[in-house]
Amino acid sequence: MPRLRIGLSAVLAVALLVLPGFALAQSDPEAPPEDPARYAPELQGYVPGAAALEGRIMAPCCWVQTIDIHGSEIANELRVEIRKRLRAGETSDAIQASLVQRYGPRILAVPPGSPLKSVATLLALGLVGAGAGALVMLKRWRGRTLALAGTVPKKLGNDAQLDARLDAELRALDD
Repeated sequence: MPRLRIGLSAVLAVALLVLPGFALAQSDPEAPPEDPARYAPELQGYVPGAAALEGRIMAPCCWVQTIDIHGSEIANELRVEIRKRLRAGETSDAIQASLVQRYGPRILAVPPGSPLKSVATLLALGLVGAGAGALVMLKRWRGRTLALAGTVPKKLGNDAQLDARLDAELRALDD
């Protein structure tokens, strides 16, 4: 019985490892693999405003990531289009407006009217307030430390004088 369980477990493990790879290989045999080198010349080099705009546009294939980090063919095509249009002199606002017209407002990572901007502003103000509060507390603590340091005598005297005083006080308690 235990050997049968071990055998079945091994067969199940192999099946779970092999079947997904087989399914992926057979999913679309006619589709050639995407060649990233095809987009390399257009996507390399610095284009002012391209990175900011690509970070605001969602990939229309799955609507999960922005096109600056998504690797699908449509995302790469949009990145190439944005860079070409920016090099031609179009403004990023005009390009964004045309993409919204083509794909709808869902193409924007942060749609208009989203509370995300106000939340970010409130968080920034909260951090500034917390920093100011921390500075006030540190100044108070420092002031208290300095005040206490001023009340403590700098030098208590030599040990012989303290020993004699302590001995005298202890004798007075015994009597």
